[in-house]
Amino acid sequence: MPGTRWSRLLPTALLVTLALTAITVWSASDDIEAELTARAKNALADVGVTGGQVSFSGRDANLIGFPPDKAAQAMDAIQRIDGVRTVEISGDTAPPAGPVTTSGEPSSQSPPSPPPSPAPTSAKPVDKAGFQAEVDRLLAATPITFEPDTTELTADGERGALEIAKLLTDAPRDLRFRITGQVATGSDRKLSLNRALTVERLLERNGVKRDQAYSTQRRNSDGANGEGRRVDITAEQR
Repeated sequence: MPGTRWSRLLPTALLVTLALTAITVWSASDDIEAELTARAKNALADVGVTGGQVSFSGRDANLIGFPPDKAAQAMDAIQRIDGVRTVEISGDTAPPAGPVTTSGEPSSQSPPSPPPSPAPTSAKPVDKAGFQAEVDRLLAATPITFEPDTTELTADGERGALEIAKLLTDAPRDLRFRITGQVATGSDRKLSLNRALTVERLLERNGVKRDQAYSTQRRNSDGANGEGRRVDITAEQR
């Protein structure tokens, strides 16, 4: 019967069609891989990269055997080829830092920054000369000053005295520190001693041993421009 004959022929025709389609796709894939391989070789030659091989599976590239110092350049050259989908690298060669892009554009992501180096710290003084140098440095940066004609520390003066206290709490027992008060020209000389005593008590309240700081007055003042309203500190060996 005619209908029966056609029904028997349909599976055979379908198989033939599928086989022809597969052959066509396989042939086209081979053509794409061959074309991309040729273009890849040319791209590598243009940038002067040698020593490795490039193969394709469809539009996906695989790089093998490139030297570590050339791997990133090779990957970048292949990524820029129109039609390449992905690029992978095999073997011992490490991939370049940062994500691999497949758009042909180099990655804009920068490698992470190294952690900041710790700020250098100055060595703590251990002797008379070292403590005197550090005291002088602190007093030059923040002098211990007073309001005019009073024993009241200015805000900067109190801050400076507290910095000195931090330093002197670590002083060895064989050192002591003379606090000399100063006054502006024409002021009562007793004021200079009272200013020194104000600083002495502040130091003791902030950890300096009672017998390591003592106060004296200055007989000669040194000007009326505000420079006299302060104290000096001198390190002494016991």
